[in-house]
Amino acid sequence: MLFMQSKRISVARAFFILFCSTNTCYTVKAFQHQFILPTVTAKIPGTKANNKYNYNSPTPLSMSTPMSSPSSSSGSSQQKIVKPSWDELKAESADQAVGAALNNEVEKRKEGKGSAHVQSRLRLFSSDEKAPKITLYRDHAGWCPYCQKTMLLIEEKEVPINIELVPMRSYGDKPAEFMRMVPGGLLPALTIEMENGRKQTITESQVIMELLDKWHPVSDGYKPMLPEENDSAGWSKYDFLARLERELFSWWCTLIFRPEGPSGGSLMGLLDRKKAGLSGAMQGFLDCLSKVEKELASTDGPWFYEYDYPTMIDFVYISHVERMLASSAYWKGLNLRSPEMRSKYPALNLWLDSFDKRECFLAFKSDYYTHVKDIPPQYGPGYNGGFSAEQEEYSKIITGKNKSWSLP
Repeated sequence: MLFMQSKRISVARAFFILFCSTNTCYTVKAFQHQFILPTVTAKIPGTKANNKYNYNSPTPLSMSTPMSSPSSSSGSSQQKIVKPSWDELKAESADQAVGAALNNEVEKRKEGKGSAHVQSRLRLFSSDEKAPKITLYRDHAGWCPYCQKTMLLIEEKEVPINIELVPMRSYGDKPAEFMRMVPGGLLPALTIEMENGRKQTITESQVIMELLDKWHPVSDGYKPMLPEENDSAGWSKYDFLARLERELFSWWCTLIFRPEGPSGGSLMGLLDRKKAGLSGAMQGFLDCLSKVEKELASTDGPWFYEYDYPTMIDFVYISHVERMLASSAYWKGLNLRSPEMRSKYPALNLWLDSFDKRECFLAFKSDYYTHVKDIPPQYGPGYNGGFSAEQEEYSKIITGKNKSWSLP
């Protein structure tokens, strides 16, 4: 029998957790990063009494223990708890504020409205359009960084769109219909219905994002995600930042997915600006982060451009930086969100804090545990190294082997 030892449960995405024992079977709906388990009422045969179980209780309840009927003599006849029906569980959930809110969001999602959600199949926002001619194909679990950055642009720009969910190759076979449409199986993919009724298919997240921005211009009331066409300085900056993102990605792959080699460096040495002892991969990654820090610090706000919201280049960065946070802590002992690293990279951390305040980002953000499990099937195994003492500590924290989870 599985018992939850904490009231707060960290999860990667909204999903159903099924608890089973010999006498009970019930479902609890998880929403985003934490939730409170409901009180479930179980009926006891032969009595008018109901037995309520508060799953937020710090004391685990053994649901397999038979219960005595009030009508029976002490220690004699015993009755088993009847499993609540799905309808009873739904009604019990709907009576609570959180359950009612979640049910309301489910209904809104069917209409293309409501909050951003990883399982949304239609997004209309405030548009009067009922049947968008554009359909995005993205990964089902919300673990693909290229699908994530595309969805973030869609949510921030509020592009009306249909969404189809397809498994990533590393997690299962793609439907034959999708493979006929996209022979290489690449995600994300976009289809647009032409005037003649035929559909045109487009792949590559960069191209898709650029087209979505072009097809939904400022003149129609949409936010701009790229510099204006005649803004040569803006485009020059964009090209530089795009190359820098690829440089950062390359250093991350070198640091995490290749043996790091000997390193005698310490985290305190890094904070004291002593470069001696750090591996070439670690030093290259940190130097590249410093370049990113400089670019973020050059604007008055938290973003790469002087807007009060993130634009396309912010989304290009965040989908992989999010994964860098988890992997660098887990495999290298480098926690870029620690107080020490906040001091070393203040603009980077302000940028991350600003993303954490945006609902659309939180809808697609994963926790560290999920990332260290979903990264290897996509990129290959990570190698331990970096700051050995911190690496051992953070790996235990992230996997829950250090009493409890305390990282995102």
